[in-house]
Amino acid sequence: MINRNDLQSRNLPIALDGAQFLTSRTATVGTGTTQTIYQGFAYPGSSETEGVWMIQRTTITADGTTTLFAGGQALFNKVWAERVNQIYS
Repeated sequence: MINRNDLQSRNLPIALDGAQFLTSRTATVGTGTTQTIYQGFAYPGSSETEGVWMIQRTTITADGTTTLFAGGQALFNKVWAERVNQIYS
């Protein structure tokens, strides 16, 4: 039997039977020659204000692309609504 707490303790998105078992959000911010893409993943029914999201930030510049996770780890413990204020490493 799979339960939500068991799934949240894992470090990567979960797929069951080839179908993605997550809610996802994407937000893109562009300023000049820099583009920032935030991607968040949580379990279905999660609120954007709950600390149950895994968030990654991809920054695209003329010098290249960098992808980092909020809090430095791929864990389901961040708030999507606060994605811009997170520390990425």
